[in-house]
Amino acid sequence: MSKSIAEIISAGEGLRTEFKSRIDSPAKIAKTIVSFANTSGGLLIIGVNDSGVISGVTSELTELQKLEKANTDFIDPKILIQIKSEQLNGKKVLLVTVEESKEKPHYVVSDKGARTIYVRVKDKSVPIPKLLLYNSDNLETEKLLASKHVKSLVAYLRIEDSVNARFYSRMINVSEKRADRMLHDLAARQILLKIPGTKPEAFSLKWTE
Repeated sequence: MSKSIAEIISAGEGLRTEFKSRIDSPAKIAKTIVSFANTSGGLLIIGVNDSGVISGVTSELTELQKLEKANTDFIDPKILIQIKSEQLNGKKVLLVTVEESKEKPHYVVSDKGARTIYVRVKDKSVPIPKLLLYNSDNLETEKLLASKHVKSLVAYLRIEDSVNARFYSRMINVSEKRADRMLHDLAARQILLKIPGTKPEAFSLKWTE
């Protein structure tokens, strides 16, 4: 891990980081684990609240049991996670590492059997109807990623949360209609992800190197 845990906590939650003071329920934490595995992987830190304040876990065993139940009862196919405990400011926190999965898509399975795909958008786990996978062997996609317009967009979205067609059209000096087509094409290739419920329609960065 290139950054220390303290540095990660200081940077706050994001695409690949989430804090939980404790696990509320196996069903809820399953959404976070699945969204990390379906996107770019991530680190779940238990014992830290949303503001980055270290509260520590009161019972490591209880949190581990909830993680196990989440994987066993609410995730399909199951996801290999790595769990490590650390002392921070005299308090114990759990570090749950979830790698980007080669078996995606993974589903969150409800008590009633409903199956939902979750992905990571900014610092949230959001449901989507289906998951299209980025194919690194696709020469057309590789060429697209190497283009000036897409390079500019990816660089922008590594800093900002999202972009819409109007803003992108001004960024690359094309019509809004063309910018909209380009954004949807990138979403279809799973380089971008359409953010549900946004008006005007917005996109975030899905693919990362």
